[in-house]
Amino acid sequence: MQQLTVGQEYDVEAELVFNKKYKSYQYKPYVVISKRPSTREEQEKFLHALLTNSQANALISAYPNIVNEIIEGTDNVDLQNVKGIGYATYERIKDMVLSNYVISDILSLLQPLGVSYKMIQKLLSGEPNPSLLKAQLLDNPYIMTRIRGLGFKRVDGLALKLNPQIIDSPKRAIAFVKWFLNESAETDGNTWVTVDVLEQAAKDNIPECKDAYCRLISQERQSEMLLHFDGAKVGLKRYFELETGIYDILKEIDSYSDDWNLDAEDAVGEAEHDLGFTFTEEQRAAVRSALNRNFSCICGFAGTGKSTLLNAIVKAYKYKTVSCCALSAKAAQRIVEATGHEASTIHRLLGWNGKSFIHDNNNPLAADVVILDEASMVNVELFYDLIRAVKPGGRLIVCGDNRQLPPIGAGNVFSDVLDKTNVFNILMLTKVMRQALDSGILMDANKIRMGINPIKEPELKIVSGKREDMVYMFRDSNEAIQNIAIKTFLSTAEREGADNVVIVVPRKKDCPNSTTVMNKIIQDELLPASEHKEHIDYGTKTFRIGSKVIQRENNYDKNVFNGETGYVTSIFEDGEGDERTQCFTVEYSSGGDKKLITYKRSEMGQVELAYVLTVHLAQGSGYKTVIVAIDTTHYILLDSCLLYTALTRSKERCLLLAQPKAFLRCIHNNNSISRQTWLKLM
Repeated sequence: MQQLTVGQEYDVEAELVFNKKYKSYQYKPYVVISKRPSTREEQEKFLHALLTNSQANALISAYPNIVNEIIEGTDNVDLQNVKGIGYATYERIKDMVLSNYVISDILSLLQPLGVSYKMIQKLLSGEPNPSLLKAQLLDNPYIMTRIRGLGFKRVDGLALKLNPQIIDSPKRAIAFVKWFLNESAETDGNTWVTVDVLEQAAKDNIPECKDAYCRLISQERQSEMLLHFDGAKVGLKRYFELETGIYDILKEIDSYSDDWNLDAEDAVGEAEHDLGFTFTEEQRAAVRSALNRNFSCICGFAGTGKSTLLNAIVKAYKYKTVSCCALSAKAAQRIVEATGHEASTIHRLLGWNGKSFIHDNNNPLAADVVILDEASMVNVELFYDLIRAVKPGGRLIVCGDNRQLPPIGAGNVFSDVLDKTNVFNILMLTKVMRQALDSGILMDANKIRMGINPIKEPELKIVSGKREDMVYMFRDSNEAIQNIAIKTFLSTAEREGADNVVIVVPRKKDCPNSTTVMNKIIQDELLPASEHKEHIDYGTKTFRIGSKVIQRENNYDKNVFNGETGYVTSIFEDGEGDERTQCFTVEYSSGGDKKLITYKRSEMGQVELAYVLTVHLAQGSGYKTVIVAIDTTHYILLDSCLLYTALTRSKERCLLLAQPKAFLRCIHNNNSISRQTWLKLM
């Protein structure tokens, strides 16, 4: 429900319900509407309920019609003329005005249908004029599909209640086609599907729209306003344009042929001296090739020395400006560890301002050379945004491993580019370095990478590698797997610290060996509630002082980024009156630098407990000890890419706990490698 103001009159529609907890009847409000203030006195009354007398008087004196101006979107306030009111206070006033007056029509329309206040706020962020938004909703309720968390099926039910006549309309057909193709791209990675697949989905989900669907497909084959067709293939036009753009930009970058007179042998020699070992001839050839082209794509198996190669390349460009980046903060930190050169997330490099990037083709990066590592993690849209910001004549080096998990979201750019050996400078590192030959982790991971089973038969315990660094333990029940995983984690954390060990699993929730379940068990062992009574419950998570957490998204206002891990250091409440909220502070440490970040309750969804991570979230990171737990409740997610990615998070030791059937599923399934993309066809 929206924020309400003490002293304000409201019209309320509510249902009388019985509360089992308190054993009494209560009113459950559906719609709360406030009359718009028509006089200065009514505006003053509203402001006095929010502010101190001096603040309210100062604001109404400077802007006598301020409440109505906010409602109409015409407010243009210079806060220097208003004593005692800063930016944050004024934004709070605007929020209260909007929630009390502006959106009452939208609330009365949507809240009875079960659409939450937060979702309505998201709709208003796209169309801030409530009158226009209401008209749009009644005309085409499917604009609600732009709200994250509202899929087509739920919106379709709401739409038919709002406007039953829409059941066989072109608007319903268009909304379904857009949703289906976008869902295929963002969930499965496919930027196209066959026309037959789309047609069958339409028959199953919107049978009343048969004629409207057929007209839409016929029109789109002619105009391609929304869709792109290639014979029996169809996809959203924007993905085709993104992938075409990537192909064209990479060719343009590579078309520059300036000779920078770089000494590859000198760079290799310097890197060998610093690292204390000799490069393979394959690595030397790769360095030479990478320094002679404006665009190079480097793929390295585990243990083939991709990071070593980057070290030499960065040294070769020591008299040029080099920008290194990766998708996550952890992956960027690994570049720093491998090369000694500064690195950042892609979003930070491009200057994300909350809505768009500062750097693009019209405002390119200043760097002479841009290096992207862990490129297999980057989806179509972000890859496009990065490469179009490379300045004319600038160089681009893209590195990764195409057998790691493909990106979350649309496309499979890195893997697709690797296939274009006749177009681009593709460098494959396949020879395992001498130092890695004794590692059971790396040797077995590379077998799994190729779909080869590294063990003869599942046994209770198998130790692999001359270093004895790869251990397999097979059990029949997921309970046994969970018990061993948690016991091993706790003993390792006690011995070496929680930063040096992690459990990696395929799923976040909905099974026993998920991050949600196992994180709770481990935290209760490390930080028992009886000894750590200060806590904050947020959804299924509990945060205590000492909780290890991971940031799940880039937050540039707070200067904390996706993949950074830290510990909760304090829990407290902040603010006054209705603004009072729970908070906690996290200390993040990276490369010796420490920072304290405070989260209000509304921001706590940005962090998760970090003792147990999904494979996707761990990708790009590295830990001394990695415990991988897989069982048949993860079955649909299991493939060779997932297991290969999980094992190669290990720096020194790896324990794989698995049900035999789950392990064999990983070895023999490589489905995640294949995605239907336009770039692959170019």
